[in-house]
Amino acid sequence: MAQLTCCKGEFFRVEWNNMGSDLWHEIRSRLERTLSRGQFDLWIAPLECLGVEGEVFILGCQNNFHIQWIREKLEKKVLPVIQAVLPQIRQISYQVIGHNKKAEEFQENQVAERTTSPRQLSIGDVYSVRVSPFNPRFTFDDFVTGQCNHLAYASSLAVATGKYYNLQALYIMADSGLGKSHLSQAIGNHVFKNSPQIKVHYVTAEQFTNDMISALKKDRMEAFKEKYRSHCDILLLEKIEFFGGKEKIQSELIYTLDELMDSGKKIICTSSKLPKDIPRLHSELRSRLSGAFITKIDPPDFETRLNILRKKASYERAKIPLKVLEFLAEHIEGDVRRLESSLVGLIAKSNILGIPVTIELARDVVITLQERLPFVDISLIQDLVCETFNLKRDELLSSSRRREIMIARKVALYLCCEYTKETIQSVARAFNRTHSTVLHTLKEVQKSINSHGDPLKKYIDYIAGKLKARCALSQFDP
Repeated sequence: MAQLTCCKGEFFRVEWNNMGSDLWHEIRSRLERTLSRGQFDLWIAPLECLGVEGEVFILGCQNNFHIQWIREKLEKKVLPVIQAVLPQIRQISYQVIGHNKKAEEFQENQVAERTTSPRQLSIGDVYSVRVSPFNPRFTFDDFVTGQCNHLAYASSLAVATGKYYNLQALYIMADSGLGKSHLSQAIGNHVFKNSPQIKVHYVTAEQFTNDMISALKKDRMEAFKEKYRSHCDILLLEKIEFFGGKEKIQSELIYTLDELMDSGKKIICTSSKLPKDIPRLHSELRSRLSGAFITKIDPPDFETRLNILRKKASYERAKIPLKVLEFLAEHIEGDVRRLESSLVGLIAKSNILGIPVTIELARDVVITLQERLPFVDISLIQDLVCETFNLKRDELLSSSRRREIMIARKVALYLCCEYTKETIQSVARAFNRTHSTVLHTLKEVQKSINSHGDPLKKYIDYIAGKLKARCALSQFDP
């Protein structure tokens, strides 16, 4: 099965032949099914099998940290899988390889073969392979439905399947991150897979604009019209609001939409605004877009958010406790991307640190996603600063020039401007200061923060940490 080779200054090593490569492929496949996606992608995928030496299975790792992490966190899971394929193995040995030398040698051999002998025709030379332009994850099966998006989902599916012949134009409106692009590409994926003879064009408004500008510069407008009219059965046009104010582009789009509609072809548009709310949109284009079947996607409710997280966890092959999923679903609202990002971050943090997924870990992930800390107001920051510096609030707000009071005041002003939604004018009033005084203080603090070793930064980091902890307790009380 393998051949023993030895190089001067190196360990004895058994190099894999084709059978050995097949065995390593089988081991990797089993590990991919056994481990979470995060664990596999981060730590197993970069591994190379360097061979077998007696009862030792030799793995190549990227660096010493990679070796340490595999040995401490995953070896107990990896070794039984290897033994299931190769029962004689008793232990794993690790070596740093840095980069894939085998791949380089293989590529060099391929280049040598191409330059020394005539190449034999392959199937790929005879048959052209159709490659989908759509994201493979954006399918109807992967779209989680709820009250917030059921109509948009059903109408998109109807367009894709041709179930309702009279549904010729569809306009999906939603804020960013709620799934309008998912549905648009799901239509494309469905048609590409089930009706390959139908020509689908997927393009953003910006790409359409750039295509037209390029066609004008190169005097190829006829080719542009052929592409978007004659050679198009379904037009998927994203981010319609981009056309606002672009008069010449809008005129061409009107002609394109008219010809497609007159030919019985289908048009699907997406936007974050209703046609009537898009500024500087031509009245004729607004009229045509308003004539489409308009459906809206609202932010997901709790049940839908929970189902989205379950679906994402299943895709990542991660076993997440229901309480943790419910926690995330309760505290991350609105944008589905942020919801999914929180779960991916949670899984990654768990894998990297080698700790279980818990509510406490989920708290940390959620806090990092907050644009501004919740429940933070000027009064809370003043209390924390006074508590830290052992001052009374009257002293903090006074005109005293005592060094400790001045430092405390600078820290408080900076944190109020950084962590609350109050204007500088409001912060100034709360500290009995002028607008210009606060601005000057902020510049001083920023300069101190950028200076290496300045103690002011330590005070700010310390109190900011207490602020986050206080907010976590108030916001995330399960």
